[in-house]
Amino acid sequence: MDLEFSDEQLELRDSARAALARACPPRLVQRMAASTEPGGAGELASELTWLGWPALTIDVDLGGLGRSFVELAVVVEELGRSAAPGPFLATMTQFAPVVREAGTTAQAHRFLAGVAAGELTGTLALHEGGRWDPSTVVATAERDGDGWLLRGHKQHVLGAPDVDEVVVAAQRDTGTLGLFVVPAAELTFKRTTSLDPTRSLANVELNGVWVPDARMLGETGVDAGKPLGIALAEATVGLTLDALGACDALFASALEAARNGTAAHVGQATGHSIADMLVAIETARALTYQAVSAVAEGDPSAAATASSAKAAMGACQRLVTAASLDIHGHPVDLDGRDLRLWVGRAKADDLLLGTATDHRRIVADHMLSTRRARSSQLAAALVR
Repeated sequence: MDLEFSDEQLELRDSARAALARACPPRLVQRMAASTEPGGAGELASELTWLGWPALTIDVDLGGLGRSFVELAVVVEELGRSAAPGPFLATMTQFAPVVREAGTTAQAHRFLAGVAAGELTGTLALHEGGRWDPSTVVATAERDGDGWLLRGHKQHVLGAPDVDEVVVAAQRDTGTLGLFVVPAAELTFKRTTSLDPTRSLANVELNGVWVPDARMLGETGVDAGKPLGIALAEATVGLTLDALGACDALFASALEAARNGTAAHVGQATGHSIADMLVAIETARALTYQAVSAVAEGDPSAAATASSAKAAMGACQRLVTAASLDIHGHPVDLDGRDLRLWVGRAKADDLLLGTATDHRRIVADHMLSTRRARSSQLAAALVR
């Protein structure tokens, strides 16, 4: 794995940071968070499309730029640093990967070409009853003519209902997992209160919504569990990157307050807090970009590496969010940034697709199963 940015990737990072400083200043984030109107991030979305970011990882044949997940990771971290509103994260790290991994060539053309052009947004509806593991899906898809009737409910769907399409995971009556692309306009949503007011979050009721065969991703009868698992690793890293960016912004603000003497507490304790924040962020960044590399290279261990990163990011956000507010002593920094929005962003990212505790359990299970497999191989070799 190459964990060093190329000159081109460093240039992308710098240009992304400059573009977002102009297109997504703190006053825009605060205005969007305070707005009671749904959506509203249209101007920013147009700017992102002009920059070509929705096309980054879409194949060239579909109108995209054909870049790797590393380039998208650079952009996602910068969007988190700006607490940028809108469905970009859900579209690029949840919807697009699921369609790419599970869909047919025709379905990829149908949906991803629109994503690349900035004309279509989407998300993934997977979470049920506190679980997001594909093997625990309870929602059902019953055969009905040349389509399917979906029943059940989904929780904590990022970007909903302010997206165009929603990929719904459901168990088919054949006993296999299916993925169905449903227009958001045909679903029943209930917006939920989130720690992050910059993005929409909703629960989804599947009240017998009918989906034609053409909107079922993949070939008929093929279980979608494996491609969904691959896409979930990318989605998990996406949330981790977004939280990393938010935490880095909080750290930079706290450091500036300490340097300028505007911190609530000046002295050795503040210095120790700054040092602890830096160590936590750099540890999380190292594990996160290791996971980015694993996803980009299609490494079989990408899912476990993604869980390691998200677990580290959970510990990081707890330390950084608390320390930043303590150092400032008030919720607004020198640039007029409402720090509570960045704190909420980091904490919300930690809760979606599994908490740090959930992912530590996954890492532990992976390590245990790997050790058992090696022990079995060694025992078999000794028998021979």
